[in-house]
This record gives sequence, C-alpha cells and structure tokens, in this order.
Amino acid sequence: MKKMLDIQIGQRVRTKREQKKMSREKLAECIDVSPQFLAQIELGRRGMSSATLFKICNALSSSADYILLGKDRENDLSSFYEMLSNLDPKYLIYAEDLLKTFILAVNK
Repeated sequence: MKKMLDIQIGQRVRTKREQKKMSREKLAECIDVSPQFLAQIELGRRGMSSATLFKICNALSSSADYILLGKDRENDLSSFYEMLSNLDPKYLIYAEDLLKTFILAVNK
C-alpha cells in the first residue's frame, strides 16, 4: 500500500514539474535536494519529509492536496456547491450577482 502511494505521489510531482517546464535539476536546486534524490521521489522509490513536501508545493505552486491525494483544489468546486446548497434560496440571486461581479473584475 505505501509503495503504491509513493509511486502515485512521485508521478504527481513529476507531472507538476513537467507542466511547469522545469527540469529535475532546477526543481532539486529549488528544494535543496540532489537531482538523484528527487528522481527517487518521482519514481516512488523514496518518500519525503513534510519539509520537502512543503518546498515542492511552493516551488511548483501546487497544493499538498494535489501532491498527496491527487485532488486539485483549483478545479474542485464541491466547496462552492456545498456553500450554495446551504444558503437560503431567497439569497441565491444575490450570490449569483456577487459571483458575476467578481468574475468580471478578475477577467479585466
């Protein structure tokens, strides 16, 4: 079980690194480990400390949720659905207006 988890975590680290178009050497330098150690993490042959996980998340602008669990909060709308479903229906129109205004402001 742990071995499979290490492999999945390593694959997610590698995927994020490649999405950022970052070499293994550059990421290793950013997180203060050797490229060989980073390769071992990416291959699932070694685990990492919480400090190394923290550095990886910062260097790759990723959440620990994604690296550890494969859940990317950037695309997870479940918390929005939960908030809206708990809102009194008479206030939904206001929530919609606020969200539209926010999205317009962000996209400018």
